[in-house]
Amino acid sequence: MSKLTTDCLYIIFNELKRDIKSLRSFLLVDRLWCETVVPILWRNPWRFYELIGFTKFLYKTLILFLPPESKELLINNGIILFPTTFKKPLFDYVYFIKSLNIYVINHTAQKFINYTAERFSIVNQHQPSDNSQLSYHKFLFEQEILKMIISQSQGLRHLSLDNDNIKQFYYLPGAKESLTNLVSLTCGLGVDPLIFYGLAQICRNIRKLRIYDCLTENDGLTSLIIAQKNLQYFICEFDRFDYRHFVCKGIGNALVKQAHSLRYFDSFDGVTFHPSIFKNFVNLRELKLGDGSLIRDYDLHLQQAMLPSLQYLEIGWTSLYTIAKIIQSTKGDLVEIKVIAGQNFTKKNSKMYLNSITKHCPMLKMATLFYYGDKDDSEIKEIKKLLSSCLFLEQMVIIRYKEHGLKDYDNELLEILGKYAPISLKSLQINNLCFSPESLTEFLEKWKQRKIPLSFYYIFEEDIFKNIINEYIKEGVIKEFKEVDYEDFF
Repeated sequence: MSKLTTDCLYIIFNELKRDIKSLRSFLLVDRLWCETVVPILWRNPWRFYELIGFTKFLYKTLILFLPPESKELLINNGIILFPTTFKKPLFDYVYFIKSLNIYVINHTAQKFINYTAERFSIVNQHQPSDNSQLSYHKFLFEQEILKMIISQSQGLRHLSLDNDNIKQFYYLPGAKESLTNLVSLTCGLGVDPLIFYGLAQICRNIRKLRIYDCLTENDGLTSLIIAQKNLQYFICEFDRFDYRHFVCKGIGNALVKQAHSLRYFDSFDGVTFHPSIFKNFVNLRELKLGDGSLIRDYDLHLQQAMLPSLQYLEIGWTSLYTIAKIIQSTKGDLVEIKVIAGQNFTKKNSKMYLNSITKHCPMLKMATLFYYGDKDDSEIKEIKKLLSSCLFLEQMVIIRYKEHGLKDYDNELLEILGKYAPISLKSLQINNLCFSPESLTEFLEKWKQRKIPLSFYYIFEEDIFKNIINEYIKEGVIKEFKEVDYEDFF
């Protein structure tokens, strides 16, 4: 293993980049392994922020790399550095840094200044420094750390601005060269617009943008979005979502200007963008939308979406009719449809939804299906058509509109599943369906003939069903069985 080339080791270790424990153990194997792992660990050291003792380790390490003039500046301003007689580390860790997290640097600086102030007070039996002096010390320490990273790293690729206490670091020496090739930005809407205006002059190659709590406009961020040449991924997350009727018009319009390159749009935590923007996203591959029901005419505008290139759809709290219209706007490339809490559930909408999948989704691999369920067998026929058309289905969730008291009412549906489900199907979850033990046994007997084990998810209230399931688990017909609620499945 130790004779593997550096390139091979790097590929292997890079696949394990989230397995911190293993990577740290690789440091002790030999010099080659150590030299290969160190750049992976240090390209984003801020991800270890929550590890016990990390903050102290970080600022002690960074101080070792500060240039002499920075150390002199800090010392002359009364900031006590720990003894710098330690040897410089074998590796130039700062050079490997490709990610900048302003929040962690801010927090690290605060901890360091608090630590040095407390230590100075104990050693010299003085009163603690006043807040204004501590704030100034923190500002200086942050500034010198940022200057060092920006000037000494090989170039930053990822930037996180998660708080509003941010300095205009893009004016620091070397910032233009370091930030030019930035590809990923994470930020909150509370960041000073001036910061975004400054970045817009430097950063034109951001491909992935993640924003938090889009409940206010930020003209600076709007300008930054417009300035990009190839924005592909947009993610909007909410630490809080108070369901106001707010719509981020500025950011929404800026995203429309990026419609030519946008491939991924995720606002599943909640929607504060006017749905009319989606008629422009003709190149979108993946769409995740949450609750936007408080936006005026939300469904009406969403029904006009034009998403011919869509491959993945995850949507919640939206009418089945609207979802059907979205599916109809695609051109046959959808491979995954996840629906959480479908709204406006009628038999007519259910049939339209099923029919839309049948006609427009020949490549589908995962689907959430809805079944209204009554004495009319038209829905059963639609499901049969769907199963005969979507020949690549691997995972399927079927949700009945509501529970009923007719015990054997859904036996025919289970029979259709056993007879017409594509050979590729490996996972099935059913919710609120009611069928007899005999029907379940007949279904599993048919499945046995496929010789492909089934992962099966359902909640049974009677022991007789559980006994049947256990029997077919023993026979290897059922690979995995769990009693899972629909909300827990995803």
